[in-house]
Amino acid sequence: MSGVYLYALLSAAPTCEAGVGVCAERLRAVALGGMVALVGDVAEAPSPTAVTLRAQDGVLRRLAAVVDAVLPVRFGTLVADDAALAAALAPRAPDLTRALGRVSGCEQMTLRVWGEVTATTPAPAIEGGPGTRYLAGRRLAIERAHRVPELEPARHRLGELVREERAERHDRPPLLATVQHLVPRGTGDRYIDAIDAARESLRPWRVSVTGPWPAYAFVEQAA
Repeated sequence: MSGVYLYALLSAAPTCEAGVGVCAERLRAVALGGMVALVGDVAEAPSPTAVTLRAQDGVLRRLAAVVDAVLPVRFGTLVADDAALAAALAPRAPDLTRALGRVSGCEQMTLRVWGEVTATTPAPAIEGGPGTRYLAGRRLAIERAHRVPELEPARHRLGELVREERAERHDRPPLLATVQHLVPRGTGDRYIDAIDAARESLRPWRVSVTGPWPAYAFVEQAA
């Protein structure tokens, strides 16, 4: 199905030619009130292959060099036309505008924490009826899924570099957790240096660092 392929939402139109997209189509900007959509007109949505995923990442990296805030959109997002795009995004416009403000001038670094599973602290007893216990248990499970205490020795070294954090624990050891950090653009080397300086204090846990990336983990569900 032909249509308008959505790459990203931007805080402003690019200050130079946006180039071509994944399907070699000419990219263009669509003004949507307080934000701009970067799109291309394609015969069909591209298939998710290593080549096309790298190509889309390349488009986003080019944008980040000329636009303060770039909010990536899920790969494969295709709508019928510009009017359908505007109608789909209009109800989320306030949330998306706030998300653009959060990622402005920032990029993403990714930490993975590796190690062996250790015994966990038993969950505290929860008083109340079955419904209260169920809801409280769900809340505790969600909180634990997004806590990574193994990184505490490194947090003071990262300090003001980290603007925002998204963390997810895993149940497939030796990978214990993935942590996404939103950091100011251009500070990736400082971030890596801070992690390297903390490696000894992080033992027995091991960490690996990748990035910088566009702010994939800090995107509202745009489409």
